[in-house]
Amino acid sequence: MSTADVDFSLLPDVLTEVQEHMPGLEKDLHRLVETPDAPDLLASAFRRVHTIKGDFGYARATPIMDFVHHIEGVLQSLRDGRFLCSPFVAEAILQSMDQVPPMLDHLLRTQQFDPTPRDALIALIERLAGASSQQKADDLARDILLTAHGAWLAEPEHAAPSHPAPASQHQQQAWALGEQLAEALAKRHPLWARRARFQLDCVQALNRRHRRPCNADALQLAVLWHDVGLLAEPDASLHTPPTFKSPDWQRYAEHPERAAQWLLSMAPDCQEAAQIIRQHHLWANGVGIAAPAYPLPPHPGAMMLAVADLLFDRVVGLSGIDYRRAVMRTLFDVNGGLETRFDAPVINAFEAIAADLNLPA
Repeated sequence: MSTADVDFSLLPDVLTEVQEHMPGLEKDLHRLVETPDAPDLLASAFRRVHTIKGDFGYARATPIMDFVHHIEGVLQSLRDGRFLCSPFVAEAILQSMDQVPPMLDHLLRTQQFDPTPRDALIALIERLAGASSQQKADDLARDILLTAHGAWLAEPEHAAPSHPAPASQHQQQAWALGEQLAEALAKRHPLWARRARFQLDCVQALNRRHRRPCNADALQLAVLWHDVGLLAEPDASLHTPPTFKSPDWQRYAEHPERAAQWLLSMAPDCQEAAQIIRQHHLWANGVGIAAPAYPLPPHPGAMMLAVADLLFDRVVGLSGIDYRRAVMRTLFDVNGGLETRFDAPVINAFEAIAADLNLPA
């Protein structure tokens, strides 16, 4: 993108305008969450974004102007009453606008436009502006919140589905051994007697509902192997896992890595399954156990497996008496606000299967 037409003499004034309007925009949107149909607040928020867009237009910083224009479209949809300014929508607008100051700073420092690809984010903002219901708006806003920062910025909106190669002999052997090891683990921990089958059903349902399904063979293999590293632990750790401050914690926290290494020792071509195993305790917001530490974001299959872990723990904790209650408790944990461990597509997928209750009781 050429900056030949940019009027750099205007950019300091544009920076001042952005700095003046951003705090006011944040206040307007937070107040709109409380009174989402207040026309004066809607007009004020729209005017602030429109002014920022106009300033970039005057300075002929067209790529930044176009980016703000997409956000302005969301505010216009709020004014048109297509949906309300929920907490998710408000945060999606603010975190999208948070992209603007670093874009301007890069332009000022280098006299070049910020090369960070934002195609996926822009596509989501456009879809939010066109949302036809509150539910769709909130779902898209959640996607924006998890896309506005980090590695997902450049993810193409319509990635081509992967077509896994036929399972190799090593993979077939890994599947058979994984079933045996999962069964051995269940014998040491009787409450896990039906755990592998339950979790396989869960992750398969989640994967079908996910926006970009991952390799089903790798995901199912990871389900069988993800906890077999616990076979190296004493029975006490199986029944009562150590806490973070326990002297046994470090050894316990290594069980995903042990499982991944065992798998790869017999099936070196199962790298994706090993990644899912190593990341199934790693959260989308950067906490949790990673073995070894991968850069974020976690593999979607790892988060699906974490959901399956949560759901099974809820079912076992309730002795299987009230399956619906277990699902709702898991739904509360999965969709636990902006600090959730899961990314938006996994949250949406679980909400879909929870609504259908199409898992075995």
